Amino acid sequence: MMSTELFTWPGYDDTDPGHRTLQGFLVMDVQYAPERAEEILADIQAYRNGEKEDFDGSGNGYEFECLPEGFFIDSLYEGDELTPVTVDYQTVETALSEWGRYCRAKVN
Repeated sequence: MMSTELFTWPGYDDTDPGHRTLQGFLVMDVQYAPERAEEILADIQAYRNGEKEDFDGSGNGYEFECLPEGFFIDSLYEGDELTPVTVDYQTVETALSEWGRYCRAKVN
């Protein structure tokens, strides 16, 4: 099992609730599937480029939605003090890209 606590990306800030929520989203919902990280990244980019009118979904722990102001994440479970939160797209794209690389490196 990989140690998820050690995973960060360039610009990660442990004091930022959005960053901490995004880290949980990667672990619980994207999981260790680099292909899934790449799919979500491509769909976010398609939304931002106007190729998709909307993009949203849910996983094991969170639901998400692309909004004009950023990537909205909310916990599926009550009591999560960090959510709901909106994270800027640059941070989300960097995290997804790095997560995909991280997972591929662990598999090989």
